[in-house]
Amino acid sequence: MDQSLLMQIASYLMPLLMIATLAVLLSKTGSPWLVAALVFEVLMLLCRLAMQFGAAELLGSPLFMATWNLFGLLFAVCLLGFAVTWQTSRGNSP
Repeated sequence: MDQSLLMQIASYLMPLLMIATLAVLLSKTGSPWLVAALVFEVLMLLCRLAMQFGAAELLGSPLFMATWNLFGLLFAVCLLGFAVTWQTSRGNSP
């Protein structure tokens, strides 16, 4: 198998695993932070697909690249929001 093909497969596998992980967490917690994180992860995957399939000119577009990075930043903010507001069920909370 060609090394570039393996790298391409890996670049799609990670977002798909992240989407699956967020879906499982969302089903267990119902957190709105995870809903937003899931939306931004899907948007980032759509950006990657747009670049892969016929939209190579998007790579030269600063607006497209800034939008893709903004989706990543918002995804991270949503995960941080979930982590900060998540309540454990151990009874250790004050």
